[in-house]
Amino acid sequence: MQDVPARRHGGGELAPTHRVGAETAADLIARSASAHTRRVYASALGRIALWLDGQPLDDASLAAYLGHLHRIGRAPATAALAVAAVRRATRDAGEESPAGSLTRQALEGFRRAAAPDAPARRGQARGLTAEECAAVLATCTRRRRTGRGLERPETAERRGRVDAAIVALLFHGALRRSEVAALRWADVELADGGDVGVTVRGSKTNPDGDRPDIRRLVGDCAGAVRRLHAAATPELADRVIGLSVDQVNRRFAAACAAAGLEGRRTSHGGRVGLAVELTARGASTHAVQLAGGWKDAAMVVRYAASVATHDGAVSRFMRTGGNPAVKAVD
Repeated sequence: MQDVPARRHGGGELAPTHRVGAETAADLIARSASAHTRRVYASALGRIALWLDGQPLDDASLAAYLGHLHRIGRAPATAALAVAAVRRATRDAGEESPAGSLTRQALEGFRRAAAPDAPARRGQARGLTAEECAAVLATCTRRRRTGRGLERPETAERRGRVDAAIVALLFHGALRRSEVAALRWADVELADGGDVGVTVRGSKTNPDGDRPDIRRLVGDCAGAVRRLHAAATPELADRVIGLSVDQVNRRFAAACAAAGLEGRRTSHGGRVGLAVELTARGASTHAVQLAGGWKDAAMVVRYAASVATHDGAVSRFMRTGGNPAVKAVD
């Protein structure tokens, strides 16, 4: 992909009315969806402002910035995040976004250059399957090798309880990693029948928590959360996991690797995987949307697009025997 040269205003084609400074980034995105999103967007805007070095931001210069990101080896997701941050900032400032045709072309070129032979959904996280979730849950408390040798049994048990709860919440609860990190025991209901209800407050799609968003965990996933609750220590009596957002992501990836799962895994794979699994088992798009708290059904459709006709609800159910790791949504 070639850089798109930044053009300065003068010919009337592009009006460079946007100036995004690091010191004003927080104000520009003050109404962003969540605190985590605000931090990420503010960081992206700060990097753009540093690269612009006082020059105005327009369609051409934003496209040129994407070219810069490609040249220094950044991932397509980083470029997409930069564009999303600019769009959000200008929208919240009541201005028209500078991201136009040049930016769209540069972003598409970035994606194609990064993975020319990849399928259309190349930016999508690899979804965790029900079988993989069960495998990870079964191996979470196994002793692992560290820099100091093999873990002590009690250390592996303590770490494994947390890891299992993380996997269960990301997959069966379809929580985002930021929601897992922020979850409190006050929002977890341990039902008499063994199920676990999780109330998600202040999510990305429901930042004010003004819509009911309750996720249900059953089977092994519910059991993982229950075991963590039973072993909760006084210092962790409030927070369920007690880790940062990045730590949640790293612990999920490490648990998948320890279980022998192939490929790079990220925490978003749990959310994607649930959408795919429920769709394959015959759940409607609306039911999946409710199960995972998706505001836009289009995202569910995108995630579940990989479910082929020959891999539909009947054939998958017959192969798995109704694996209890996933409970179909009617």
